Amino acid sequence: MAVEIRSRRFRRGSGARSTIDGHALHHQKGKIYYVDPTLTTGGDGKTWESAFSTMQAAFNVLVGGETIYFAGKLVEQLVTPVQIFDVSIIGAGNRPRHADSTPSGGNLYASQWAPPASGAVAAQATVRVLQQGWTFENILFTAVDLNAGMIELVRNAAAGNSERDASHATIRGCRFAGAGIGIAIGAASFTELVFNVLIEDNRFNSCTFGIGGPGQLNQAVIRDNHFSMNTNNVDVAMEGSAVYNNIFGTFTTQSLETSGGVGTDPNMVTKNYLSGTYSINGGYKVHNAADEWAGNFNGLAGAITVNDPA
Repeated sequence: MAVEIRSRRFRRGSGARSTIDGHALHHQKGKIYYVDPTLTTGGDGKTWESAFSTMQAAFNVLVGGETIYFAGKLVEQLVTPVQIFDVSIIGAGNRPRHADSTPSGGNLYASQWAPPASGAVAAQATVRVLQQGWTFENILFTAVDLNAGMIELVRNAAAGNSERDASHATIRGCRFAGAGIGIAIGAASFTELVFNVLIEDNRFNSCTFGIGGPGQLNQAVIRDNHFSMNTNNVDVAMEGSAVYNNIFGTFTTQSLETSGGVGTDPNMVTKNYLSGTYSINGGYKVHNAADEWAGNFNGLAGAITVNDPA
């Protein structure tokens, strides 16, 4: 009989959960694998006791539709496999946090994904996503440097089996901390639009960009996130996207800019808390005049925005 586990608590040796914080897991078609980087020798990945010791080992066996649970500190810069779709990677710790080895045991159940301490490639993402439908949940991400993404979603202009497209990704309940780009959209050699990305219930702290990059998000949903103490909270071209129920906290340069992209489909920006000065010079800039930025909270007279920032 399937057991529904509603909290984030995950005990080694227990069965796979069917929900996380009330969100149903819709990816039960494929196999379930386990990764534990604290193991010196990896197994077949089928149980916690025989878990893979690296995420790369899990990537090597994917055929699509799998769920990967991990606990501990991953120190790998990876690119997802080509032509592999709808994989979910879920941190098994109670909350996304740093996996500290002291006091003893502090590294066992946290779920952190970081670049290697030595030998990492400068400006390269911690994980680059190449195909559609990938999900990341309940993981703390860090980057190698301020120019690197933590999760990087890309798309090229190719077709057929040569197409690389990270559209339809879900990034939920994660934390992005420190210098770097929390969620990077696009890269130098991937210039096409990324569609239908869901970014919800994440924390972005002290990042160079919470969400940024040279690419464009189309028809994305960005909701229920908390941005604080970033140089730039969100600075990425968007079209036809919905940005709502977020807290845009303190920032240095830019808080929310959606300009710079192609297309005329307006964005909807509503029910957010917008810190600082609600103006173009204050860190807020629209995609085009058709964008609707009404119904946000700010320190304006009356407190509620009606018009686009000017």
